[in-house]
Amino acid sequence: MNETTPSILEKLILVCKDGEEGFQLAASEVKSSELQSLFVGYSLQRSRLCRELETAASALGNSVPAECGSVGSKADRTWMMPGDGVGARDEQAVLSECERGEDAALAAHATALAEAELLPAVRTMLAAQAAEVKAAHGEIHTRRTRFDPAAEAGDTQPLEPVVP
Repeated sequence: MNETTPSILEKLILVCKDGEEGFQLAASEVKSSELQSLFVGYSLQRSRLCRELETAASALGNSVPAECGSVGSKADRTWMMPGDGVGARDEQAVLSECERGEDAALAAHATALAEAELLPAVRTMLAAQAAEVKAAHGEIHTRRTRFDPAAEAGDTQPLEPVVP
C-alpha cells in the first residue's frame, strides 16, 4: 500500500481540526452576529472535511484518534488559541488570525496535492476540499479588507502564509 497517502491524510486531519477549533474560537471572540454565523459555518465545514479525511484514512486501514487535533504540537498550530494573552480582540484582529489559519490550510492542501504518489480517489477528494478552503479564504480576506480601510487602499502588506 502507498504509505504517503495515510501520512498526508493525518496531516490534513490535524489542519482541519485546528481550523474547526479556530473558527469556533473566532465566533466566540467577535461581536458581529454576521461574523459569528460565518465562523460557525466554517467550523462546521472543517468538521465535515475532517470526517471525510477520517473516512478515507479508515478505508485505507488506518485509524486516526478523534483527539488527534488536540494533541498536535503547538508549534504546528496556526490558529489563535485560548490563553494566548491577547484578551478581547476586535473583528480586524480575529479576521487576520482566521486568514492566517486559512493560509496554512491552503498551503497544506497544495502540498498534499503536489504529492505524486497520492491515490487518485484521495486526490479528487482533496482537490474538492482545497476548493472549499480557497473559497473560505477568499471570503475571509474580503471581509478583513472591508474591516480595514488601510488594506482597501493598498497600504498594508498581505499576510505571510504560515506553513505547518
